[in-house]
Amino acid sequence: MSDNINVITQKIEEKFNDIEHQIFSGDIFSQWRGSFEVKKVYVKKENADIKCDLDIRLKHWPEGVSVKVYKHKALAVLAYVKDQQLCQEHLNTEPVPCKFWKDAFYFSHIAGLDQGRYVLLEGNEMADQDTSTCLSKLKMHIEEINNILGADTTDLS
Repeated sequence: MSDNINVITQKIEEKFNDIEHQIFSGDIFSQWRGSFEVKKVYVKKENADIKCDLDIRLKHWPEGVSVKVYKHKALAVLAYVKDQQLCQEHLNTEPVPCKFWKDAFYFSHIAGLDQGRYVLLEGNEMADQDTSTCLSKLKMHIEEINNILGADTTDLS
């Protein structure tokens, strides 16, 4: 069992490293090159699933607004903020809590994100296509957040 978990852990880490590489170097994110802040947390426990979190934000966004790409049990992508006031100010609606994320609120106009954020319910089965789906969802959320904030998405100087 532990050998299998180690192989899965290595595979998941490689896929998350690929996501991080695409953020900083991939064509899909070239319009924001040099504007990213990424916080990476990997939690490994012996004989247990790896947990990976990438909290991604553009430097001009208000503090606390981020897009999270994560693999805990499931693999998912969500735009969130910890400040309810920012939700009310920018979304013009009551904050919607992120299910399973304490003190986090969706920073999005997209409905049904409790389910819609998921890429894969069994994150250990993550494959190349799932990496691509994460990148597409990440880009979608970045564009939406920029639209919500009224930011020019190409000229960030």
